[in-house]
Amino acid sequence: MKILLAFSACLSVLSIMGCSSINSVVGGSGGVLDSSANYVAKHKVVTFQVTGKGLEPENALTKGEAILMAERAAIADGYRQLVEKVRGVYVDAYTKAGWGSVNQDTIQVQTQSWLRGTQVLEITRADYGITEARLRLNVNFSKRGMVWWPVGIADNS
Repeated sequence: MKILLAFSACLSVLSIMGCSSINSVVGGSGGVLDSSANYVAKHKVVTFQVTGKGLEPENALTKGEAILMAERAAIADGYRQLVEKVRGVYVDAYTKAGWGSVNQDTIQVQTQSWLRGTQVLEITRADYGITEARLRLNVNFSKRGMVWWPVGIADNS
């Protein structure tokens, strides 16, 4: 009887332990990194840093407006550079040549993505009305088979 009671107690403890999550995320539901060894082996965090540049426009109404517009242009340029690094660039090129020379050469570049978690680290004003903005983006990559994919970017799972 004691053996049956001990066996049923062990069985109930094991069944309760089986209901808990083994791979819990550190920091709650919004956490990025997990402390388990399995998570570290299948996930990598890559940091991208860029410096965007913006120029004060000549047609600004005031000097303050010109400074704000240059800052916004520098941040937008930084976002564009981050998207180009993370997602790549679509290049459409057309060249028309005749009689041994190039008559027309057209190159169109396009990129598009959804960025989340970008940090603006610093905005500085340089000479000649140029403004620089340093941006940083941490991207969590997970291994799917033999390929590393950004987590949260075009994630269908």
